[in-house]
Amino acid sequence: MDFASLGLDSISKVSHKKNGIMKPLYEHIREIKQISYLLAKNHDLLKFRDIIDVLADWHDIGKLNPKWNIDNDKNPPHSALSAYLYLNHSENFDPVLFYLILKHHSHLNSHNAYPSVPNCREILRYITRATRGTKLEISKKDVNARVRQIYSALMQLQEKLRDYNLNVVYADLFGIFKTADIISAMFEENNKVFDEIANFSKSQTESNIKEYVSSKGLKFDQNRWRIFCDMANTKGDVLFTAPTGWGKTFASLTIALNKNPRHIIYVLPTITSIRKMKDTLSRVFNCRVEENYYFADVEKLREGNESTVDFDMFILKSFMSPVTITTLDQIVLSFLHVGKYFLKRFHFRNSVFIFDEFHAYPINGLYILLNFIKKFNENFGYNIKSIFMSATSHPDLEKLIEEYINIVKFEFINEYEKKRRYLYSVEPSDITDDKSLRTVAKKAEEGNVLVLCNTVEKAIKTYLLLKNEYDLKRVFLIHSRFTYRDRRNKESQLDELSRLSKGFVLVSTQVAEVSLDVSFDYLFTEVAPIPSLIQRFGRVNRYSDYTKSVNVSIFYPKDIDESKRYPYKKGEIKATFNELIQLEDEIKNELILIKRFRENPLNLDQNELKEIKRYIEKWENDTKYFFSIDLTDDELNKLLKFRDTNTALIIPKCFRTTIMNILSSNEKHKLQKIKEYFTPVPIWWIVDSLNQGLIGEVGNIPILLNSRFQYSHEIGYFDTERLSEFLDQIDIHQEETSIL
Repeated sequence: MDFASLGLDSISKVSHKKNGIMKPLYEHIREIKQISYLLAKNHDLLKFRDIIDVLADWHDIGKLNPKWNIDNDKNPPHSALSAYLYLNHSENFDPVLFYLILKHHSHLNSHNAYPSVPNCREILRYITRATRGTKLEISKKDVNARVRQIYSALMQLQEKLRDYNLNVVYADLFGIFKTADIISAMFEENNKVFDEIANFSKSQTESNIKEYVSSKGLKFDQNRWRIFCDMANTKGDVLFTAPTGWGKTFASLTIALNKNPRHIIYVLPTITSIRKMKDTLSRVFNCRVEENYYFADVEKLREGNESTVDFDMFILKSFMSPVTITTLDQIVLSFLHVGKYFLKRFHFRNSVFIFDEFHAYPINGLYILLNFIKKFNENFGYNIKSIFMSATSHPDLEKLIEEYINIVKFEFINEYEKKRRYLYSVEPSDITDDKSLRTVAKKAEEGNVLVLCNTVEKAIKTYLLLKNEYDLKRVFLIHSRFTYRDRRNKESQLDELSRLSKGFVLVSTQVAEVSLDVSFDYLFTEVAPIPSLIQRFGRVNRYSDYTKSVNVSIFYPKDIDESKRYPYKKGEIKATFNELIQLEDEIKNELILIKRFRENPLNLDQNELKEIKRYIEKWENDTKYFFSIDLTDDELNKLLKFRDTNTALIIPKCFRTTIMNILSSNEKHKLQKIKEYFTPVPIWWIVDSLNQGLIGEVGNIPILLNSRFQYSHEIGYFDTERLSEFLDQIDIHQEETSIL
């Protein structure tokens, strides 16, 4: 194209700058193509390189506007000019590429992609701003002609988007192109991460697993390894059930490697165990392992150095590392194309997903996941391989998975028959009664003790009593209601304390059920549904097979009769408690309780699953597998229920000044630093506070102002009315009074 004749600058113009280094546009275009080809080849999309070429060649041509300069604080919108130039000067016009060039700095929202006069005029206003003061400036007499031109392009766009198969390809190629665009703009085109992609060594991994097992002081079981290898030789997807401590993680990795993955994506039910899993996988694989979850960028900022942290945060956000550890919400949001999640989805092609402890996933999220895996494999050739594993899988859940994925099942539940790692006693008293807590203190003299409560306030109360009235020196509290900053620090302290041989008491809630890789000598727990209890029992005597003495005590919670918002139904708790009394003398091995759980129907909510199915059909019609959606969609929020259904993230009032200081500073990464102070709280806290006008904002960040709820670095966010008798024992964090 003859740029000079259009009054444009040369393609050698500087388009990017970092640390004083200048990059001309032609070099940026070359790098985008180089990186995109590598990614496209890895995901079997290189045959569409002509689409990548067009996006790379045209997307930043608008920067050749003489009024655009790399050193300006504010520039005319270059993407609009790029799209306008493509519309008028491309040899082979493609309406989809016109739209992608226009939107390459935003979400792929559909609201201005439909052929209506208002939409066309909105796009034209954007283009007019981009061309103002140049030879390309649109005169008033040309407005109607340009509106008709844009209208025609949008009509062609709608016609072409009828082909969903092609839409998925375009969206994935756009994700590849934008990934390359960002990497080039960061001056990271030569980063070694590209050398690590899909570079897995089976023999080296086996050797690393053996070394890891040995470092834990455990014997490598050669017979177990042969079972892993037999499972790995199975064609297709795999679902297996085995006890805690059996080696499910290593079995899943062995299976995954045999499927020649482009990526291994390890999906956990909670974020608590992500850091430990990263340590494990980093020792097993000789490649980059990254986390991808809501707080991953916060974690990277804490660990990274200033020179590399930006690129590292981009890598972990985009699923680009060979091994990614993530949570269910990130996978589903990528399939749903929320916001800029198109940067992630293309990595799913030819990848292996490992779904760890899938029984603990929210059913709604799991159901959406299954629908999408089936659709993208059968209709769009994604070739996703899946491995589902669990310690307490239920036949009804397995049946649901089998409806969508053709799995080969391996059941090792008979392994439970060889084990009796726990013997329990059923206590009619409350866990906070004097007799109960004296027993906890006594057992702490003999070994390490885990105390599990069903509610946060009960856990706090138990912790304070043990610390202050029973004089336990090494008692520790962890639950979900801490800021990310405090919870992260507590997890580090927990790592240290758990190495003690005795005298350590951990008080916790349900967060310890599936995310705690620590073996305790004794467990004191409130009664919960059987699958939860099985998970709790798995925290005791993990690396042995047998016990002769009682090491688990189960208590009936008196506060269930007082609470309107108890996490479990009273009838279910009573029935389980009575059932445990009947079974108390029959537990000859762990299989007995497992069988009892598997015999009772799961009672999946079929009406809710139908609602999800209807939403997916609506989503398909609205997005055409191409456009982005927004997470503010109330219907979507209602259905997802990823994290605890009854919680939301908010900033406690005591950190309000801290947030204001961060926002008013000149620091980088303000959002990541603010996220450290977000805390999960019950929805009813927010609803009650909203009704009283006690929710505020600082820079669009929600702040809970209700003085009923206070924060302590030691015990977390708590309800003062429920813990009124302990207020003199709690060091409540006070808000700072000065602003920087």
